[in-house]
This record gives sequence, structure tokens and C-alpha cells, in this order.
Amino acid sequence: MSGFERQWKGRFEKFATRHEPDHLVSGWSAAGLRRRMATFEGLLDGGLVRSGARALELGCGAGTYVRLLAKRGHPVIGLDYSLPSLRRAVAADLPQAGRYVAGDASGLPFQDRSFQAVACIGVFQALERPEAALAEIARILEPAGVAVVETLNPWSLPAMLSRLAAFLRGQPTRLRYDSPNAVERTMASRGLQPLRRLSILLPPRSLPSWERALGRPWVARALEAVPGLRALVPQAYWIVGVKA
Repeated sequence: MSGFERQWKGRFEKFATRHEPDHLVSGWSAAGLRRRMATFEGLLDGGLVRSGARALELGCGAGTYVRLLAKRGHPVIGLDYSLPSLRRAVAADLPQAGRYVAGDASGLPFQDRSFQAVACIGVFQALERPEAALAEIARILEPAGVAVVETLNPWSLPAMLSRLAAFLRGQPTRLRYDSPNAVERTMASRGLQPLRRLSILLPPRSLPSWERALGRPWVARALEAVPGLRALVPQAYWIVGVKA
């Protein structure tokens, strides 16, 4: 594990030791988790994952998506390298609907073709080599299995300001940013055919009232119509792929 990844593992362990709410255990804002959950539920409502599919939440944190998938009838496992996070996930899963396993994204403790769906949200930002995680996701998926992975947008205004501030201080950035095009190319090289790209729009923390507006259909249409906005506004992208 690289120094970058050890630092992030330590942060996640502190988050889980100090906090109970799911969004704080995972390092999100409350709005950030709500927007992601709404996006994920929309994918499930649209039939992305077939009924009863075996699922994995890779980097499960407090187990938010594990509980959602289990509620919808999926046999599901949550994996994380932070033991305090896993303890939070187990405590929050009162009906014990999911299973929880300690492990690392670059060497998943599962046999080939063990799952039919994988969600990997908020993980790549803390990895030195996301391509290793993508190779593992492809390995454990059955043919025609689906994966949903998130990458932080390197061209969003907050990301560019963060990188500029780090450069001026002579320090490395605390987050990894990968362009969605690069992630899609890597997915394709590992046998995961990209199907869809979804923009994750989050309100500034100082303006939480914007959250409702960002969920309106005309906002999505405006982003599609104006290429510059499409590149600058989303804080992250979700990429949906299927194993060939």
C-alpha cells in the first residue's frame, strides 16, 4: 500500500471512530450522500441490476448501499479496508441483511465470477492505482454483470482550485482525480464495456438550498446543451459498465 493510500486509510479509520452518521463515516457532506443515493436508486428503478443479483459494495464505509441493495432483495456483501468503518456498517445493519468483509480493492478476496453487480463509489479518489481495482472488479463479475464506479471530475471548479492551492503550497493534492474518458478507456481494456456516464452535481456546502434545484430535469438538459458547463460543473462522474 502506497503512502497516499495509507494516509487515506488512516483518515477513514478516524472518520468511523469519531462519527456515526453514514455521510461522515464516508467523508461526504450530507447533500453529497443524498444526491448519490438518489442517483443509485434511479439506476435500480431503471432496471440496471436484475432481480436477485449477487452484489458487492466495494469500499462500503458505513454500508449505505449494502442496506439499500439488501432491502431490494439482493444478496449483498460490503467490503472495506477500514475495520472501524466495517464495525459502523454492521451496527447500522440491524436486521443483518448484508455480509461484511475486510479487504483491499487491489486484491479482492473473492473467486472469479462471484458477483453480478458491483458498486464502487467514493473509492478511486483514495487509490494510487484505480486500474488495479478495475481489473479486480472485472475478474469477480460474471459475464453481463454490471459495475458502477465513481471518479472525481478533475475539471470541476472546486477540483481545479484545490489543485492550484496545493501547488502554491508545494504540497500534493489529498484527492485523486481521473477524467471519465481515462476511466472508460481503462474499463474497456479490462473487459468492462462502458454503457453510461452520469454527472454528479452537488451544491456548495455554503449553499445547501441549491440541492433541490440541481435535481431538476432542466439542469441536466442545460448541462447537455452547453459543453463548457458539462465539463466544469459536475463534481464527479459515475460510469456504468458491463462485463463483456
